[in-house]
Amino acid sequence: MIQTKTAIVYGDRSEKTGVIKVEVRPLETTNEGTRYLVIDWDISNLNNDPIFSKEVFWTNQEIDVMDSYLEQNNDFSALTKSEKEMKKIQLALYFDTMYNLLPSGKTIYRLTADDWELTPEIITE
Repeated sequence: MIQTKTAIVYGDRSEKTGVIKVEVRPLETTNEGTRYLVIDWDISNLNNDPIFSKEVFWTNQEIDVMDSYLEQNNDFSALTKSEKEMKKIQLALYFDTMYNLLPSGKTIYRLTADDWELTPEIITE
């Protein structure tokens, strides 16, 4: 989905170093919105355990605003419906990471917006 451009130091109790990839998986859609699972991975570590995960909820209104913005600013015509929806989730994660900052003005992992990029692989469900 998105990842750090270079290896970073992370960890609450130790100094681990790795390239962090953040993935989003839709969990449940209700009449009010959608619940997602956000998972952080150290993709430079062969261990398949996530380093952090949490559930987030986006209301239908939040989803609609983001969808409108993405449709106005991107060309999804070459994608299938499922590829388009996964690409929108990837872009929404990217924008949320860039602009939903910590009180310090930093992104997650105390980085800057320039430290993040879209993942290079093709996004599929």
